[in-house]
Amino acid sequence: METKKIIVGITSAIFCLSLTGCGQQGKFIDAQKSTYKPRTVVSPQLTEQELFGWDPSAEITEEDIQDAIAQAEEEISIPRNASIILVQSGEKTPDTDMQKELEKYYKVATFSGIPPSKKITANKEPSTVANSYILTLRYYGARGKQSTVIVYWPTLQMGIFDKQANSVIWQDYQPPGKNIQISSLRYVTRYAVIDVKTGNWEMFSPTSIETAIPSATANTNKAKDLEDGVKKSKQQTYQINAQEINSRFSLGKGRG
Repeated sequence: METKKIIVGITSAIFCLSLTGCGQQGKFIDAQKSTYKPRTVVSPQLTEQELFGWDPSAEITEEDIQDAIAQAEEEISIPRNASIILVQSGEKTPDTDMQKELEKYYKVATFSGIPPSKKITANKEPSTVANSYILTLRYYGARGKQSTVIVYWPTLQMGIFDKQANSVIWQDYQPPGKNIQISSLRYVTRYAVIDVKTGNWEMFSPTSIETAIPSATANTNKAKDLEDGVKKSKQQTYQINAQEINSRFSLGKGRG
């Protein structure tokens, strides 16, 4: 009987564990995957330092800066129908909406945006080799004949009208409290566009598009209005962003 209890206990523990998900969380010119239902675990985001392999302790000389300026003279160009790699920070695969919008202009392959981590295998020490993520992406881009890597960080924000200030206060989205009325939504996005061949890169942030949320009344469904608002905001943002990427880089006009 005691043995049976132990077996039942172990089986229950394994079942509970099986239900537990694993948490995910150039040039500067000008950021959470969204659904209305909140995510209990925030995906770890890919930082610029992880992406580019910046080492704050590394010595940088004037000669290094001048060499970088000379190399950056070669502008990034993404011709129509070019093959690219798309990466969304903090996600194994990019949003489907974003893939669809970019597929209007390019051939899109995807790659994980989960920050790289050292893995320990049986009887082996962690690898001491720490390639920057950009080198990994460029390597697989070269192997797959993709000319460009696009990494992006989308952040859903909500606008709450402040009556005293008579203005909208923006903050990262979170499930609103009972007495909080969201007046509008927007996605704030950042993009890093990386040339596989040269390693040149550029970062920019397109202008955000605000989506108004109807004021709640006795005849409206607040949750449904928010859900529709999030969906509309995402679709509009990705559509405009894809158009801008095509316009900026179609003829090497990334610096414009």
